[in-house]
Amino acid sequence: MRIPKRKRNPLRYILRLLLSVVLAVALYFGGMSWLILHTWKTSAGANSDTVIILGAAVWNGKPSPALKERLDVAVALWNEKKAARIITTGGIGLPGEPSEAATMKKYLVQQGIPASAILVEDQSRSTYENLQNSRILMDEHNLRTAILVTHGFHAFRADMMAEMLGIPSTVEPVQLRPHKLAYYTLRECGGVAYLLVTDPLRSIKALF
Repeated sequence: MRIPKRKRNPLRYILRLLLSVVLAVALYFGGMSWLILHTWKTSAGANSDTVIILGAAVWNGKPSPALKERLDVAVALWNEKKAARIITTGGIGLPGEPSEAATMKKYLVQQGIPASAILVEDQSRSTYENLQNSRILMDEHNLRTAILVTHGFHAFRADMMAEMLGIPSTVEPVQLRPHKLAYYTLRECGGVAYLLVTDPLRSIKALF
């Protein structure tokens, strides 16, 4: 006597698929969050040819608190003689404001850094463009290595993009903890996922 085959329940397969997707997403965000926070706490800038300050907002013609935090780290690196040049990055964010890069340069000169030591990259509108355009300036001025200055939660992705663009670099992160750390960490997880989807070959290579 033949035993009748059990009918497959499509709902069960859909639920399994959804569970697998949820598990994969949870593992990704959990693992990536750990990498982001670990990079923040363990990174330090090594002696290099230049410092690259990644862009942040300008308010009323002056550095925003976040930008000032990055600038103060760069000033400390300069005083420690970690690099002989500084590249300021970032175009115009808000209408009527000066570029982020020009605002940075003004602040750095006020802190006693010679204007002749500062290269200005004022055309970029994203971190990737900050680094892409900085690479061009580095090539023009025979600068080979860089210290990236950014906030701690941003250090992992910034270092990853520098690797993708062929910039030998270390990161000196701002160590101040932002009020919305969970939000910024999850946003960085999304940013890394975007790189993995849009440029998988270079981004995966950069991770290893």
